[in-house]
Amino acid sequence: MQFEPVLTSIIEVGIATAGFSGIVAVLGGRSQGEWRAGDVGRISLLLQGSFAAVLFSFLPLTLEGAGVSETTLWRISSASIAMYSALSTPRSIRRVREISEADPSVRLRLFLVSSLVLLIVSVGLQVYNVFSLHVGWPFVFAVLLELVGAFIMFARLLQTIWQQPAA
Repeated sequence: MQFEPVLTSIIEVGIATAGFSGIVAVLGGRSQGEWRAGDVGRISLLLQGSFAAVLFSFLPLTLEGAGVSETTLWRISSASIAMYSALSTPRSIRRVREISEADPSVRLRLFLVSSLVLLIVSVGLQVYNVFSLHVGWPFVFAVLLELVGAFIMFARLLQTIWQQPAA
């Protein structure tokens, strides 16, 4: 499978990003229960994106190990991530709404528009892959989108640390 090194790298980066969120939590005083409004939502979205990228990267590797043909492997993988994206996006939107209520610097409309555009493009591409293309790059693109979302939440968590007043 030509995407094996990419998927393995995504697994490593996803685990590292989730692990660094623990460091951010400790550095930000969150270990003493001093969570800023919105940070719980950000860490939730960070972990969701990281874990989704890791789990979905394992899916084609597992299917390949089970001897599933490459065409079927990509069809199953694309169908799985399309369903996940369609089901998880409403929860993510609710979470960002909660974050924006607590943090006025969050641009809710920008997030909603970009999320819906990415959802339509990504899910549409996955459906097209299931029924027509049967290749790996649309699936890898969707998994990378999950990881990019996690990185964005990681960067926002770091920003909240830097913006905290000195104790």
